[in-house]
Amino acid sequence: MENTLTTQIKETKKIRSVFTVKKKLLITPHLIRVVFHIGENQAELLANVKSGSNNKIFIPTEENSTVMRTYTNRKIDLEKHELSIDFVAHGDNGPASAWALKTNPGDLLEIGMKESIKPLVPNADFYLLAGDATALPVICAIAEQLPSYVSAKIVLEVAGKEDELILCSVADVSIEWLHNPHPEQGSRLAEKVKSIDFPSGVLKEYVYIAAEYTTVNELRSYFKTTLEWDPHGMYICSYWKAGQAENP
Repeated sequence: MENTLTTQIKETKKIRSVFTVKKKLLITPHLIRVVFHIGENQAELLANVKSGSNNKIFIPTEENSTVMRTYTNRKIDLEKHELSIDFVAHGDNGPASAWALKTNPGDLLEIGMKESIKPLVPNADFYLLAGDATALPVICAIAEQLPSYVSAKIVLEVAGKEDELILCSVADVSIEWLHNPHPEQGSRLAEKVKSIDFPSGVLKEYVYIAAEYTTVNELRSYFKTTLEWDPHGMYICSYWKAGQAENP
C-alpha cells in the first residue's frame, strides 16, 4: 500500500504521501495531537524535512473529495517512526478540527511537505515569538531548536489556563500567556506585543508572529511602518481569518 501511495516530485523537492494514524492524544482541552506512523519508504522521503515546517493536509469529505488545509508538523521523529501534527479543537466548525476529533488509529490521511533542513528562524541574539493557539506547534518547535546562547520572549494566546503548555528550550526563554476563550471575536495579542520593550545592547533581533489575519495586519504595520523594522528581521504571517476558511 505504501509503495503505491507514496510519491515524490524530485524536481521541486515536494513530498506527498498517505500516512496511517498511530495514536491520538488530547494535549490540552483544545489541542489534539495526532501521531502518524512513518513507514520505511516515508522515512527516506522525510529525511530532509524539518520539524516545525509547513504541511498540506488533504482531508477526506463525505462527497468522496478532499479539502486542503495548511498545518505545521509538530515533530518528525525518524527514530520512533512518528510524525506528529497538532490540531486546535474547535468542534465541527472546520474540516481539520472535525477530522482530528473523529479520527482513530488505523485511519489514513494524505500529507504534502517540502524538503528543507534550513533553520525555522535565522540567526539572532534575541527573538520575539508571538502567536495564538494555531501557532503553538511552530513556536514550540522554534523554541526547542534555539541554541543555548540566545534569549527569547514568547507570548502565546490560548483559550484558558488549562491550555498552557510546557515549552522546552535550552535558550534563555521567558513565556507570557494570554487567555482568550473567543479568539474569533478579537485578540489582545497585538496590544501585548506592542507593549514589549526589547532588550538594549542586542546586536541582532528577530520577530516571528503567527496569528489571525486582523492581528497580523496590525502588527505587520506596527513593525514595518511605526518601528521601521528591518524586513529581514521579521516573519509575520496570518494563519487564519475570522469567519473565513482557507478554501470551501
